[in-house]
Amino acid sequence: MKLLIPAVFGLVLLTGASGPGPLKDSMGNLFTNRDEMARMRGEVADLRHGRGSAAPAWVNQYAGALCAANSAYIMERTDAALGVTQQDIAAQFQRMHENGLDCTSVRYLGSVGESQFVFVLRHGPKDVWYVFTLSEDGQTIAKVE
Repeated sequence: MKLLIPAVFGLVLLTGASGPGPLKDSMGNLFTNRDEMARMRGEVADLRHGRGSAAPAWVNQYAGALCAANSAYIMERTDAALGVTQQDIAAQFQRMHENGLDCTSVRYLGSVGESQFVFVLRHGPKDVWYVFTLSEDGQTIAKVE
């Protein structure tokens, strides 16, 4: 009995039954339905191969320009309402370069509706996800998250 109580408390803490816990954060619910787990795996597979509507060619070029540090193209396709200058963009690229975060690859993941497109850019040792939101006219990027 003395061993059972600490084991139960340990399980409660690790699985997050009393709030966020290390096991709960890193693994799925042990009692999750198989169908739900299969659906989640399918969604991850869809994202790896691109889902939703295809991004317009110029949005793919925009992501490529971010990776190549092409501030002229980025400036051309960024909504003027954001008030971003080419010097701001060049300074950001310089900071990323100084921190070893040069981009080496771009991958399209899919869309969220018809106006948001998700890309993954490989910056140094890590992947960074970007969501590009189109302007109302669909000709420029109005937001980058």
